[in-house]
Amino acid sequence: MVIILGGCSTKDKDNIDDQILPQEESMNENEKQAGDNNLEDEKPEEDEKFLAPDFTLQNLKGEEVSLSDFKGKYILINFWGTWCKWCDVEMPSLDKLNNENDDLVVLAVNVMEDESKVKEYIENGEYEFEVVLDEEGEVAQVYYVNSFPTSIFVDKEGYLIGGVPAMLEYEQMVEIMDGIRTD
Repeated sequence: MVIILGGCSTKDKDNIDDQILPQEESMNENEKQAGDNNLEDEKPEEDEKFLAPDFTLQNLKGEEVSLSDFKGKYILINFWGTWCKWCDVEMPSLDKLNNENDDLVVLAVNVMEDESKVKEYIENGEYEFEVVLDEEGEVAQVYYVNSFPTSIFVDKEGYLIGGVPAMLEYEQMVEIMDGIRTD
């Protein structure tokens, strides 16, 4: 199983507590108990799934590519930039993983860079995976990407499995994919 890591500072927690506590103080004891009971009813099931937000972006050939185009295959969405040294180190592993797995698509989402620069980078590396351009950074925002590279894993039905906000080595990618396939 893959875990999506995120960061919250203790400062953020204090701000949240400040917003919640005044509401709780104004409740009487019966309202608090009723609220507690409702919270238990609203807990998500452990196996609850979430669809990966679909998106359509242009690839380096000028064609529109949607995430939903790859339904029926596992998808590794990789958010990256040509300037990112860790992305550069990770690219050959992504290409190898993509080429060795017929049931997987690596979808490399370049974030907010010039098409000609991205095209030159991909051609120089001779990478064969699908590359799309998130020119405004909107898809990266939808997926809460705040570091590069970030890899998001999607199952064959289009549900989010998890993500890793860091560079992955080839062996780690294989291990994650093997774990996903056995679930």
